[in-house]
Amino acid sequence: MFKDNAIEALKKSGLKVTKPRMWIVEYLDGNKNHPTAIDIFENIRKEKKNMSFATVYNTLEILVKQGIVRQLKTDEKSCRFDPDTELHGHFYCKYCGSLYDIEINQKDLFKDLDGYGDIDGYEIVLYGKCNSCKKQN
Repeated sequence: MFKDNAIEALKKSGLKVTKPRMWIVEYLDGNKNHPTAIDIFENIRKEKKNMSFATVYNTLEILVKQGIVRQLKTDEKSCRFDPDTELHGHFYCKYCGSLYDIEINQKDLFKDLDGYGDIDGYEIVLYGKCNSCKKQN
């Protein structure tokens, strides 16, 4: 589903579905690591696949604009990308930089917002120390 939607978004934007763009789509498909653009670039290059960073950046920009990928700003240095566009929140560890999906009970969280209209999206990022970092201290 993600792959088909991403290919359609690229075509709709007037871009050809080249091998490098397909590598990016395939890398993101089912990815739960919330990679940065650099992560995507470096991981694809590790597989001895030649492409430019501009291709990664431009492809991500199109996928974000088309609503196929969510862009998450977790810190001042970089953005992360999430191919899961279903409504959910995130937990960001300020110590190791890990980013985890968290479920949000929308009904309870937004119960006091009656009268404001329909909610069709939100961005919730909780910041703190993950369990792995807590165990190390």
